[in-house]
Amino acid sequence: MKQIKKKPQSRISRSRRNLFLISLVFLFLKLILIFSVKNGAWLGADGESYIKGADGLLRDGFLSKEGVLTYWPAGYPILIWFFVLITSLHFSVLLSIFQTVIYFAAVAFFAEKLRQSRFNELAMPVAFILAIDPTLTLSSMAIGYESLVASALLLTLSCIMHAQQNPDKKTLIKAVVGVGLLQGFASFLQPRTIIFGVAILIIWIIRIDSRKTQAIVLTGGLFLLAIFPATLIFRNLEANGVATISNNLGINMIMGAGDKATGGYGNSGAVVCLPKKSSAIVSDNQKVTCVLAWYLKHPTKSLHLALNKSVYFWSPWYGPLANGTMARNPWLKINPLVNMASSVQGRNLVFGAFGKVVSWIWLLSGLGLFFYGWIWLWQSQKEGRMLALLCGTPVVLAWLTAIGTFGDHRFRLPTMGLSLFLQVAGSIRLKQRISGAFQAPTLDPRGKRR
Repeated sequence: MKQIKKKPQSRISRSRRNLFLISLVFLFLKLILIFSVKNGAWLGADGESYIKGADGLLRDGFLSKEGVLTYWPAGYPILIWFFVLITSLHFSVLLSIFQTVIYFAAVAFFAEKLRQSRFNELAMPVAFILAIDPTLTLSSMAIGYESLVASALLLTLSCIMHAQQNPDKKTLIKAVVGVGLLQGFASFLQPRTIIFGVAILIIWIIRIDSRKTQAIVLTGGLFLLAIFPATLIFRNLEANGVATISNNLGINMIMGAGDKATGGYGNSGAVVCLPKKSSAIVSDNQKVTCVLAWYLKHPTKSLHLALNKSVYFWSPWYGPLANGTMARNPWLKINPLVNMASSVQGRNLVFGAFGKVVSWIWLLSGLGLFFYGWIWLWQSQKEGRMLALLCGTPVVLAWLTAIGTFGDHRFRLPTMGLSLFLQVAGSIRLKQRISGAFQAPTLDPRGKRR
């Protein structure tokens, strides 16, 4: 039997060190940037609402009746409240540092687990892209849940990969606790990410042979995951008498439906949802049911809206195809296209026919690399197939969420770490195929072509 040569220990240590240094360098640069930004953080899309919710918690306590805490999920305002209790003057600085350090740990851990896998050639470029991508990496310095959810997903996949690479009971239990708590925390910040956690747990147990172990992973993970959203339900029930996490799902769905809807943010199609009684208020659940009924009655229009929402979901951050709530994207502060569009001639170039062509190329190439990377991993069998499912499923679920509500490129930000990984995988595989196609075929000593 042919023995597999092991890599020298010095080479492994050097590779691990270089991976860590990539994340560490960008962490250091971002920490410097935090202290050069006013208040240490930028406001995200819903930044004022989160701060208003934190003000209500500071004023009235955990059971505050502040309306924002019911309309939006109260998880992120509670996190802000925690940092305000530490220091009300510099809470945004501490929040920004916290989010940045968590993102650094997520990228470093994920890259290290990739290095230890059969896809080790992806580790270095993935670590670099995740560290340097301006929208994703700078979002850790914005007041918004997106960066923390993105970090939680990367850490979750890293925990599962670690358990697969170290198959013992102790490591498995630690991984289950880590996955459950990480996805629970993510759903605490944004409840719709519950579907990510449930899907990840189901995919994970597919690779487990023992029925008993499958039951432990699924029940243990779901129990830990449910603790966080259950806390929000308890808070709203005690504070307002409503057993719900938030009540903005129906409004978001109405925004993306109707005869006059475009599928984008702020373009309501005027779906009318009437209460069961004339004196009653239309509940959030009734709005959801009302919109679903409209979709069933208008399949052609629904399909057209789904296509529009998909384009908006994958649209660039700036330009003629951009659609969503990323006007406060920190990247736009230094994006050269924004400066170019400040003049009439430049705006005609960016938003004209040329800009539309470039935007469509950007969108379709990114989507193509995403699927190409996924297919390559899927065809790699075993570890690759598992990784493809774990990375691709949350992205597709976020995409479907946009189709169910309204198209917004901000909705892809929480899963952007995973989609970038698949795009990097697709790029590297495409490069291998292209370089292989231009290599001259070699002949073995017997004259047969290999």
